[in-house]
Amino acid sequence: MQGRISFSGATIVAGDDFQLVSKASLNVIDGRIVSIGEPIADAVQISFESGMICPMFVNAHSHLGDTGAKELGIGIPMEMLVSPPNGLKHQFLNKLSRDEHISQMRHGVTEMLSNGIIACGDFREQGMEGVIRLKEATKGLPLKVRILGRFSETSDPETMLKEAIELLNSADGLGIRDVDSYPISLIQRLRRDFPEKLFAIHVAENYQVEQKSILEYGCGQAKRSLKMEPDILIHLTHTSTKELKEINSAKIHAVSCPRTNSILGDGLPDLKNWIDVGIEFGLGTDNMMASSPDMFREMEYTSRVIRGMNRDAGSIDSRKILIAATLQGARTLKLEKDLGSLSPGKFASFIVLNTQDMNLRYSQDMFSAIVNRAGVQDINSIYIEGEKYK
Repeated sequence: MQGRISFSGATIVAGDDFQLVSKASLNVIDGRIVSIGEPIADAVQISFESGMICPMFVNAHSHLGDTGAKELGIGIPMEMLVSPPNGLKHQFLNKLSRDEHISQMRHGVTEMLSNGIIACGDFREQGMEGVIRLKEATKGLPLKVRILGRFSETSDPETMLKEAIELLNSADGLGIRDVDSYPISLIQRLRRDFPEKLFAIHVAENYQVEQKSILEYGCGQAKRSLKMEPDILIHLTHTSTKELKEINSAKIHAVSCPRTNSILGDGLPDLKNWIDVGIEFGLGTDNMMASSPDMFREMEYTSRVIRGMNRDAGSIDSRKILIAATLQGARTLKLEKDLGSLSPGKFASFIVLNTQDMNLRYSQDMFSAIVNRAGVQDINSIYIEGEKYK
């Protein structure tokens, strides 16, 4: 449904500052928001009385490649589960036919959309073939996937460079497994040659690996990663306050994946500490095999665990958590021009929650309700670029 539409009567989570505007209209022309307030003239009226309109989620870190391995290996150490070439995940992927793998990833993409996710930053293993498979899996579906590919870690330097250039000419950037995966000089060269691409790195996810870095190099993985000039650092589970401050000074985006950190036994980042040093962060659901692509669950887990870890109910704010799951994820993936909030000029991509359903009725704080109580089951409708998706 293109043209002029006023989605009216709802409470709207409006603008980049996420203000609640009651009984307002979200006004849309040709899929983009033009205003929030009174309905516009000559528009189709769609009423959402008792509804709450929220921006769709942006999943800042995912691994769609292991969609078909849900719950495989839960309870074994991370190294045995996901590390190449012999981790259980890679053994599973190597046994799949090409068509099976594409079908599984397409299922994961559809699952994300059904859960109110409009975009993700996906670490895609398997080199150029992995990038091609994910592109095929997303064909015709409205999920915006930033494909962050990965080339061989065991090839000679010349082959690595050739593979990386081919990959970066097709993918949206690099999803680097670990600071030690490639020669720093190679990543520095690629950074210079492909300044417009996203460079993301897993860092300090595992305590033992972080301690090894400190013993061998005199600093943690985060500080070492700065030489590669990354755009995004994932996890930072065991990063020191000093190195967090350096990341913040370098204006590098951070992404936290608390549920997967927990299920893999890697510990939890102290997000209150991140906030205290000024880091703005996105949230990601990480591996499909370990965690569902459900940003409601990610937000709730983040909210409850961080308050409990700090023994301080006020250590994190519900509005900030919602922003982490939407706008900050969009900023991390360089999608904020179109997605992440409901602001004039952006796509009208949103979910509608029914605040009179049993779960949300009587909620006194709607930001807390969205973060700590709402779930996928509370989504009444999904609109993508002004068109009804669900």
